[in-house]
Amino acid sequence: MPEKRYCINSDRVVWRSIEGEIVVLNLDTGYYYSLNPVGSLVWQLLSDNKDTSKIIEKISQDYNIALARAKKDLNELISDLKKEKLILVK
Repeated sequence: MPEKRYCINSDRVVWRSIEGEIVVLNLDTGYYYSLNPVGSLVWQLLSDNKDTSKIIEKISQDYNIALARAKKDLNELISDLKKEKLILVK
């Protein structure tokens, strides 16, 4: 089964990298979000059109954690980002 791809909801979101963190502004709500280093890595990979399997591998490698843990953490973050309408399923 192919892995999912997500994209930044660029019609409703603007973002910048500031001192190694990603800051995201939801233009509809006016809320902004500051992503920690792992979240920032995920955001960058999403913006580079990486599928979830590639993102899981990168998290696992960069942070020396098990693939299962990386997958669980990624799924939680993606769920939160989708709930806030910051990303969309491609």
